[in-house]
Amino acid sequence: MTEKILDIPTSTISDLKKSPMNIFRKASKAGEGVYILNRKKIAGVMLTQKQYEALVRENDYLNDKIVELIAEKRLLNKKPAVYSDREIRGEVANKEPIIDKLDGFE
Repeated sequence: MTEKILDIPTSTISDLKKSPMNIFRKASKAGEGVYILNRKKIAGVMLTQKQYEALVRENDYLNDKIVELIAEKRLLNKKPAVYSDREIRGEVANKEPIIDKLDGFE
């Protein structure tokens, strides 16, 4: 089975070695990453800084949305699981807490 290459710009390792900035210009002009090929196989993808940072922001946003949806699903659950302090923390829940008056919290 051969790898399917998306319909995006490509360049070779040789071209990359000759002029990395040309690859970045190509990515910027295309508005997307450039596949770097080594012997007709994908070796990697080059992105501009803006493209990379946009992907990171989008990934963070989508991860936040996943967390929000999980929380919403739990809040909509009419019969949520309930756990005791001991079930969560184990034996330490039965011990008297040690209060350190010098730790700055009191």
